[in-house]
Amino acid sequence: MKIDLRELKDGENIFEFDETPEELHIPDGTLPIKGTIHSRLVIYKIDESITAKGASTCTVLPECARCLEPITFPIEVAYTFVFRKGQPQYQDEEDDETLIFLNEGPDEIDLGNEVKDYILLELPMIPTCAATPNGPCDKYDQPPIEILGAKQEERLDPRWDALRALNNPKEQN
Repeated sequence: MKIDLRELKDGENIFEFDETPEELHIPDGTLPIKGTIHSRLVIYKIDESITAKGASTCTVLPECARCLEPITFPIEVAYTFVFRKGQPQYQDEEDDETLIFLNEGPDEIDLGNEVKDYILLELPMIPTCAATPNGPCDKYDQPPIEILGAKQEERLDPRWDALRALNNPKEQN
């Protein structure tokens, strides 16, 4: 998501991007994204002041943590960035994620890493089909043992045998 600062005119500048995950610096296999990531960015330039407002949408295909089926999860994020020339000595770059410092005369800025961070933060930590717009699948309410098709055998903990013997003296003989 590269913007050539030399092409910006004073006032409103509109950009639209359809980019692959690799172009937004998302490593291969990190996040299964269906199609491209669509971004719309409006950059306001007044003299040396530059502000950008934008939104990105994409569809991710994570695996449901409950039923292990692939799910379609739409993501939409909005963001605002403020660009400033030169970085003051007293301020660390990590202080404000919306403030981006432009070092001596950059001709081009790449917002790929910043947009990637917003997309990754929007992902659920434990994706389930219940969080999708279609709601949970048929397997969602089943116990995990049934979903996996495993048989659960009932085992008694031998540490409790002495207590069981006190409660059931008939079973002792």
